[in-house]
Amino acid sequence: MTEPTRAMVEVMSRSEALDRLQRHGFVGRVAFIVGGRPMIMPVNYLADSDALVFCTGEGTKLSALRRGASVAFEVDDSRPLDHSGWSVVIEGTASEITDPEELSWLRRGTLKSWAVRPSAHWIRITYGHVSGRQIPAE
Repeated sequence: MTEPTRAMVEVMSRSEALDRLQRHGFVGRVAFIVGGRPMIMPVNYLADSDALVFCTGEGTKLSALRRGASVAFEVDDSRPLDHSGWSVVIEGTASEITDPEELSWLRRGTLKSWAVRPSAHWIRITYGHVSGRQIPAE
């Protein structure tokens, strides 16, 4: 009996991970601490080479992320039939965007949250550590 072939996990370069973040996923998960407990929330986002942004309404996310909170952000994709997939994780700092000109530009832009109006609050996550892994199709 032959042993099944095992998929090899490949580490992505920073540029590969940022490419996946910027061009291949637009719903990710932001992880942060609220009242000493971990929380993970899905968000629609846009990313460039230095930071990503998303909008949020009043409440738990906003209060926890307003003032330079340390966060993790994850985006992924999987192909179960191919036994393949990838994941990108960002460790960074979140803060609320308050500049009126930047807010006006973001609110007119292409990002349309599934959950809140574009007039809501906007959060920026500035990248610290960027990592990515993938399992290529067999």
